[in-house]
Amino acid sequence: MEPMTKSRIQMFGAWCAIGYLAALFIGWGAIAGFLPPTAPSADANQIAALYQSDYTRIRIAMLVVMLAALIFIPFAAVMSQFLARIEGTAGVLTYTFLLGAAGNMVLTFYPAIWWLTAAFRPDRRAELIYLMNDMAWLQFLGGITMYLAMPLAVMVAALCDKSPTPVFPRWCGYANGWMALTIVPDQLLFFFHRGPFAWNGIFGVWVPVVVFSGFFIVNFIALRQAVLRDRASIDSLPNPQDSAAQRV
Repeated sequence: MEPMTKSRIQMFGAWCAIGYLAALFIGWGAIAGFLPPTAPSADANQIAALYQSDYTRIRIAMLVVMLAALIFIPFAAVMSQFLARIEGTAGVLTYTFLLGAAGNMVLTFYPAIWWLTAAFRPDRRAELIYLMNDMAWLQFLGGITMYLAMPLAVMVAALCDKSPTPVFPRWCGYANGWMALTIVPDQLLFFFHRGPFAWNGIFGVWVPVVVFSGFFIVNFIALRQAVLRDRASIDSLPNPQDSAAQRV
């Protein structure tokens, strides 16, 4: 593969971070209307009524969320490629990031399946819809432990990179560490139905949404800069066709 073609593919992967966020929030937030979330304190009949009145819209929204899981994959692949460059080969940090990315992909895709299943047969018993709604929200907002592998891997890699031109700058490492730390209180949503730690509270949804978005924006910026540096070095190489013409 030609170096410039490879660089274009890498740049596409970097932009997939923004595409992932856009698809996720368009589907989950704008179309489904799940931001702000339904209250975990709502009863079964209230939740069932939501799906019975808006089931077509929820189905469409969840298809968009599942598409977001696909869009995420190229970003994860390119990030892993650059982490491997820091390690010299695909090492522990690269595989840690990749496995965390696989977890994030699953936790994007499968909550959408639960929401979609709840909307697929809206005439089923309210308690079953209630159960699927709980499973979707608890996975979607509470499953951050697998996601955490990504910012932690980037943090360690960026702070350990002692090369003259680091792949990811140190500020990127510190930002990833801060984002990993500040999203941890989200885990308290498993214990509360009301208040700031419930899944519709400030620490249950709003802080995680900001931090999660920040992870993709920060790493998009750092990854794009790394790809552009590579592209500049490609542009500085002599053109083989020009060299051949000079020899003739």
